[in-house]
Amino acid sequence: MDEHARRESLPMVLGTYAQQFRKDFTLSLELRAKELVPGGRMVVSLPGRRSDDLASKFSHIWEVLAQILRVMASEGVIDKLKFESFYVPMYAPSDEELRELIQEEGSFSISEMRVHDPTNGVDSTLIVPSRFVTLMRAVFEPIIVQHFGNVMDEFVRTAEQRWSQPGSLQEELAGNPRVMLVVSLAKA
Repeated sequence: MDEHARRESLPMVLGTYAQQFRKDFTLSLELRAKELVPGGRMVVSLPGRRSDDLASKFSHIWEVLAQILRVMASEGVIDKLKFESFYVPMYAPSDEELRELIQEEGSFSISEMRVHDPTNGVDSTLIVPSRFVTLMRAVFEPIIVQHFGNVMDEFVRTAEQRWSQPGSLQEELAGNPRVMLVVSLAKA
């Protein structure tokens, strides 16, 4: 599948991921509600997005991952056919979507919900390629290794090479803010 076909199929893939997220998150709320006493509290923190705009649904981090793997495929490090069949099975809801899910499930009331960029206010000297690549490795290594085999050292090399110019990582991150959703819940 070429990049054009991949982008054309993205809405269908995202729709499927959204349905699965809705099912899984609802089940998670139901199960947590059984564990908590009335009035018990819980905080949920997860990656999200700022709007319901389809263009924002494919979060920047997943696109960066795809670009790094594309370079590895073009260099012959990973099989091109395996790259073309690779999707990260993750979904980032909007705050409105998360609020709706919690209210529909009905076991919890929302005490507070915040949408924030986890790097906002962080000293830019702390945002260095090696730390960002380590974070990406921690998050994606299991799924990459399962799909492509033991290629993580090459993944790290390719990712660090992507941001080898001073300030290039900060510039990329500034143009593509990350979003975390944090919601404080009380059992109804």
